[in-house]
Amino acid sequence: MTRSDKVAVKVLVTRSEPGATQTASRLEKRGAAPIVAPLLSISFVDDIAFDAERSHALLFTSPNAVRAWLSDRSETDLPAFCVGDTTAREAEAAGFTRVRSAGGDVGDLVALCEQRLVPGRHRLLYLRGEHVSTDLASILNTRGFTIDEAVVYSATAATVLPPAAATAIRRRELAVALFHSQRAAIAFTALVEEADLTDYLNTVIAVAISEAAATGLVAADWAAVKVAEAPTEADMLNRIGFAP
Repeated sequence: MTRSDKVAVKVLVTRSEPGATQTASRLEKRGAAPIVAPLLSISFVDDIAFDAERSHALLFTSPNAVRAWLSDRSETDLPAFCVGDTTAREAEAAGFTRVRSAGGDVGDLVALCEQRLVPGRHRLLYLRGEHVSTDLASILNTRGFTIDEAVVYSATAATVLPPAAATAIRRRELAVALFHSQRAAIAFTALVEEADLTDYLNTVIAVAISEAAATGLVAADWAAVKVAEAPTEADMLNRIGFAP
């Protein structure tokens, strides 16, 4: 796909805020016309249980977990092990000074923990959402780590397709749809079917941040389903020709 000087490519952004607005800004800088239609709303949990004597490092697999932690806690002195660079940047912005990024997915985060931490010596606190696509705690347990879990946020799916998205799909104006999570993809699939708009997707390219996210889509509904080579937004945009 190439950018046009005459007509801006319309790209649907389905991720939750504040990430949706940030993605829209990046798209605009690349000449696209974003349609912001978050399919998930994030709610933080109050009273996060935390024992400084028990935990030696925090694990974050999304920027939302970092934001949730800072909404209730002020501790930023523990090492923060993050799944990727976006989450790591969020942790650094929040005041964490000992931040390490796995630069990839949950498998990369497990590898980073094994490289930098000692099973049996370091107890970990995994801060996560209510729904996860990969059971990080169980994986680390099998590697000998002692890990506590705390659900620090929930993501509630929209009950109706946002009007801006429905209109663009019905008019066949949409060229690309971005899916930053499996739950957003699942929610979209259900809502577009409920709105009787599935048949209008056959000219639209779906771009998923990971194979797991792509499983929430019905491949046959789309002109194509593309998956980022690495689980980053930069790679998602690269897949559709919007490199920086």
